[in-house]
Amino acid sequence: MTEDEFFENQFPNAGRLLQHLRAKDQEFDRICRDYKQVFAELAAPAKSRSVPRMRYIADLAESLSDLRSSIEVRLQAQGPDAQLVSVKDLED
Repeated sequence: MTEDEFFENQFPNAGRLLQHLRAKDQEFDRICRDYKQVFAELAAPAKSRSVPRMRYIADLAESLSDLRSSIEVRLQAQGPDAQLVSVKDLED
């Protein structure tokens, strides 16, 4: 799965807008990269079920939620029609 496909699956109908925002904003790009990395780590099979590992998983889940919220806020800031963005709208 490509990175674009990953984000399209996570944020349906916002793939092109995400690409545009990431290209224009390094901090937002970092948030998206962190989101993908934390998601992958959280999805990885657990090697143990120890208490420290469970706390680590809980921390990852919280981080993932925070990163997702940051991405969603940025997408929502683009307006209610952001999902319908056209190529013309993305050009400077």
